[in-house]
Amino acid sequence: MDIADVEVFGVFLQSLGHACVNLQLIAGEEAAGACSVDPGSWYPAARFRELFEHVVGCFPNPEPLRERIGTEMMKLWYEHGPGRSIIASAVDFLRYQTGSEGYHSLVRGPESNKGAFSLLELDEPRGRAIIRSTTPFDRAMERGVLLGGLKLTGEVGYVKIENTPDASTFHVEFH
Repeated sequence: MDIADVEVFGVFLQSLGHACVNLQLIAGEEAAGACSVDPGSWYPAARFRELFEHVVGCFPNPEPLRERIGTEMMKLWYEHGPGRSIIASAVDFLRYQTGSEGYHSLVRGPESNKGAFSLLELDEPRGRAIIRSTTPFDRAMERGVLLGGLKLTGEVGYVKIENTPDASTFHVEFH
């Protein structure tokens, strides 16, 4: 997907840098450069993609790492960002992340390029949801965002997310 006209909010880029530092994937000058952005400014999404691909490209089997980066990014958002003041439950997280206040608060650009992260179905009593992503970002990372986000408040102990055979459709189960 073309990300030429897409921008990410600095805090999104900064959380990627800090997640990579916390997971000990980058250090030293590389870490300082990845984390030294103004969290309140906008940056080209290509900068996010380049750092992400640089880090995971160093590993022969990066899929679990891609997911873990997303989980760590959500943990940072909750613990050091506005997360605690915004969400009180797993369902709050799902609604926020998949609504205009979530994804669209961190990414801007033409609709056709920035895509969306949308809640298609939610069955709270059964602990199930279906989410559709049309974003230009890595699907394994997004799976990690969902995994981490659903566990942030502590009331959910079990989360299962599948996005096969269609990588852009996440079937979520949480209890």
